[in-house]
Amino acid sequence: MNQKLSRRLFLKQASLGAAMLGMASLAACSAGGGSQSRSAGTPTVTRRQITIKFITPAALGLERTMYENFILKFQDEHPEIKVEVSFEAWDDYMTKLPTILAGGVIPDVIHQHMSIVQDYGQRGALLDLKPYMDRDGIRPEDYIPALFDAFSNEGKVYAIPKDSAAWGVYYNKQMFDKAGVPYPSLDWTLDDFREMAIALTIDRNGRPASDPKFDPRRIKQWGFSWLVPTPTDSENARGFVRAFGGDWYNKDYTETLITQPPVIDDFTFFHQLRCQHHAAPSPSQALGQGDPFRSGLTAMAVAFHNMDFFCRQENVRFEYDVTYLPKGPGGQYVPVGASGWAIPAQAPHKEEAWELVKYLTSEPVQRYIGQQQRWGVSLKDAVDTIVPEDTPAKNFKRVHVDPLQGRTDRTVISFKFPANQSKIKEIYSGNFDPIWNCDSTDIKGAASRTKEQVDAVLRS
Repeated sequence: MNQKLSRRLFLKQASLGAAMLGMASLAACSAGGGSQSRSAGTPTVTRRQITIKFITPAALGLERTMYENFILKFQDEHPEIKVEVSFEAWDDYMTKLPTILAGGVIPDVIHQHMSIVQDYGQRGALLDLKPYMDRDGIRPEDYIPALFDAFSNEGKVYAIPKDSAAWGVYYNKQMFDKAGVPYPSLDWTLDDFREMAIALTIDRNGRPASDPKFDPRRIKQWGFSWLVPTPTDSENARGFVRAFGGDWYNKDYTETLITQPPVIDDFTFFHQLRCQHHAAPSPSQALGQGDPFRSGLTAMAVAFHNMDFFCRQENVRFEYDVTYLPKGPGGQYVPVGASGWAIPAQAPHKEEAWELVKYLTSEPVQRYIGQQQRWGVSLKDAVDTIVPEDTPAKNFKRVHVDPLQGRTDRTVISFKFPANQSKIKEIYSGNFDPIWNCDSTDIKGAASRTKEQVDAVLRS
């Protein structure tokens, strides 16, 4: 894959469908536009250029280059708007964002992951984009259905989805073949997942974790890359708890459901795999090894389509494929995650910011992003662009694309993270870290304490 993205190439490709964007007139009205030609004898009126501030965690490599070129193209089409871009590292961005929005120079367009958007939106820090969408004919149904719910609340839209990630389970065919374990099917079960994870956890003497002589101190490979089964780190964990027949919260987010039997079963399932069967590496065991799946430490990994991208970029030395998350008594699910573009409620140039948001979520831009096959897209009609021609994963489209376009019999779900998510995450960490670190087996006690504390946060 050609990683070089020159401005000339970008402008050539991104100009495709530029006439569809329809943005210039609104920006000209709000910002004052550019120069206007008059008849002979009429003085030319030159209107001032508006500068907007755009902050994104697209800090490195191809992604940064891509967004630099997006901004150049946007400014070519909107000479009345200048965009100042601040590229931040992801961790730095998440740390700085509360301070950025608290005062000083407020940016006009910001990145919002679905895990934090409700927190900021319900505190009034984000502009409601629904009136702008209604005015300019931006239809939620043109986007992946599961996404808008994660970015909306009580009729308000806090961000426009900019990407997507449909989660599945990648597996190393070579490890399966060597262990004599059949590949997971599309309709495999939680029991299948457990048995495969145990059978594929092998010590340096070649014994699987099911062998009484298995040595957990000398593990050569693990069954799967660790997945934290709590509602605080990723939307993919919801695919498992729903498969068990449970969920994290009630419909109006006034209480947690983690003390109910299906959720306890989910927690117990992963605790036993990690702590009893040693089927997933601890952070210290995986430290310095890069991605555990791509480096050949684990046989399976819960991941979205960029796993395929990095496998191909790194030329991994094994064949692989992808399947759905396993089904359970509650069904089989495809969890979907996303980030979006938002406008702070106190942004000084809201109309100009909206023009940029529309541009970045327009079909030509979305298609260009999808063609890089690393990042997802949010428009349904552009999702096909993420499918690589050279992927060895025969189920790539079935798992990562079809569910986003409504062409699957699996249930597609997102996750609306609640407000005060940062505080909720601290509560879970305090109560469940001893569980996931294998220092405690009191899952019901941890769940009970967590429920009491989190419910108090939700009701406040």
